[in-house]
Amino acid sequence: MKLSLKRLIAYWLDFVLLALILVGLQWLLYKTTSGFPFDLLDKGHEVELWVLLSMSLPVWMYFICCELYIQQTIGKRLLKLVVMNKEGARINIYQALIRTFIRLLPWELTHVIILVPTPWWSIEEPRNQYLIYIPNILMILYILVLFANKGDKGVHDYITKTRVMEF
Repeated sequence: MKLSLKRLIAYWLDFVLLALILVGLQWLLYKTTSGFPFDLLDKGHEVELWVLLSMSLPVWMYFICCELYIQQTIGKRLLKLVVMNKEGARINIYQALIRTFIRLLPWELTHVIILVPTPWWSIEEPRNQYLIYIPNILMILYILVLFANKGDKGVHDYITKTRVMEF
C-alpha cells in the first residue's frame, strides 16, 4: 500500500477512535447530568469554548503526546508507521506542537467559522458562510501535497522538518 494512502488511513483511524471516545463521553455526560452543560451553552463563544476544552484539547493532547513520546498514534501503529525528525530520531516538543497545529488547523477553523459569533444552527442565514471553503481548501491542499510526494511528507512535515516512515 502506498505511504500516502497509509498515512490517510492512519489519520482516519485516529479520528474515528477519538470521535467514538469523545462523543461517547459527551453523550454520557449529557445523559447523566440531564443536559448539563449543554443546555446552558447558547452563545457561539460559549459553545466554542466547550468544544475547545472537551474535544479539541483532548485531540491535540493525543497527537502531541503520542508522536512525542512513542513516535506514533494508534492509527500509525496499526499501519506500521512512525514519525521522526530528519535524523531519524524522536521529534521534539516544538515539532509535535507545530505538526499538530498545522494538521488540525482546518478542523479548528471549521469550529470557529460555524460557532462564532453565533452558531449556524441558531440563525436562518449564516454570515460569511463562504468562509467554510477555507478549511476545505486547506484539507485538499494537504492531501495533494501528501500524494504529490508519494506520502513522504505532508505540509506539516515540510514545516517541522519531520517525516513519517514505515517500519
